[in-house]
Amino acid sequence: MKKYYDDRHQLNMEISDAKDGSMRIRLHQPTGIKEITVTEAEGKEIIELNRIEYNDNHRETRRHVSLEAYDPYGALVQDDADPYQSVINKEEMEQLHHSINQLKPAQQKLVIKKFWNDMKQVDIAKDDGVTKMAITKRWQTIKRRLKKILQK
Repeated sequence: MKKYYDDRHQLNMEISDAKDGSMRIRLHQPTGIKEITVTEAEGKEIIELNRIEYNDNHRETRRHVSLEAYDPYGALVQDDADPYQSVINKEEMEQLHHSINQLKPAQQKLVIKKFWNDMKQVDIAKDDGVTKMAITKRWQTIKRRLKKILQK
């Protein structure tokens, strides 16, 4: 019994030779299993057609050219994006992350809560057990500190 499998079409085919010169073909398809009996000549033709289709599909996949572009950092650039602007944005984000890392741990936590966790100042104040005004003053201090760091 010979087995053939085509990933692209999810087709699994088993061919077995019968003693009377015929071939039994069992097709495992997503919709179910189909069995047919054909002459040996027809079975060989089916095998050849399956081989040709496989080779054609394989050859076709090698011809495709990727139109994706990558920035100097290895990140995928969208096809409608300006690559120059994407690089600038990436560098600015790296600068910002570097600047945030220079803050005190408590200040970093506040930045994370505000921007990554998308918390409002009122919720941060409740979470920290302080007033909203205290968070506002901390936030003003953080902004001043970041401004100094980024201007260096």
